[in-house]
Amino acid sequence: MGEPDVSLYEGSNGRYYTAWQVRRRLRSGEWTRCLRQRQPDRRLVETGDGTLLLLVSVEPDALPGGIDVRVADGRARIVDTRRTPP
Repeated sequence: MGEPDVSLYEGSNGRYYTAWQVRRRLRSGEWTRCLRQRQPDRRLVETGDGTLLLLVSVEPDALPGGIDVRVADGRARIVDTRRTPP
């Protein structure tokens, strides 16, 4: 298996996502694709509750403290250690 895609996105909801997390939500139907702009890389998706979410590509060094990218089984995902679980 090759290197995982570690493209990163900042959501208009204040959360961060990897390309794998975005693809997974689109494939599962959790999100619906609305628009995509390639330069700069931005995506507009509709979430399951009908909210529009803008995703903007960000560089890894632009991530705030407490946002970690973790890779397991060839998949990169964001872990937000700033949030406390419910």
